[in-house]
Amino acid sequence: MKLRRRRFLYLAAGTAALPIASPVAVLAQGAIAPAGALRIVERTQYYAKPGLAAEVLDIRRKASAVRVSIGLPAGEILVKHPGGDGSEPDVAWQCTFADLAARDADLAARAASPEFESVRVQMRKLYARFERQVFAIASL
Repeated sequence: MKLRRRRFLYLAAGTAALPIASPVAVLAQGAIAPAGALRIVERTQYYAKPGLAAEVLDIRRKASAVRVSIGLPAGEILVKHPGGDGSEPDVAWQCTFADLAARDADLAARAASPEFESVRVQMRKLYARFERQVFAIASL
């Protein structure tokens, strides 16, 4: 019995000494995301022209409604919180996709929609700065 315990402790100690590279650490270092089915998050951020934050929010809501009308998920709309440091966008939108193919299909559906393009044209008149980020969700 004692020998098994010693052998277990020896193996456990050896395993603990191995270098471990978590997927989060690898992605944080700018490496390419590992192959396989990864969920994708697209986030867009709108920095409104002075006095137009409410209009940006209204148009973002309209864009989400158009998404639903063309068979896409609405996504989530985020608004600036008064407790922030002031550097955050006035309005942000994000949507999670099952994989890269799902995001590509979403992009194609948006590009093919005249209604969505109309909303884009309206939005471009209201913001001073626009940013889009795409993330892969890393497992913990």
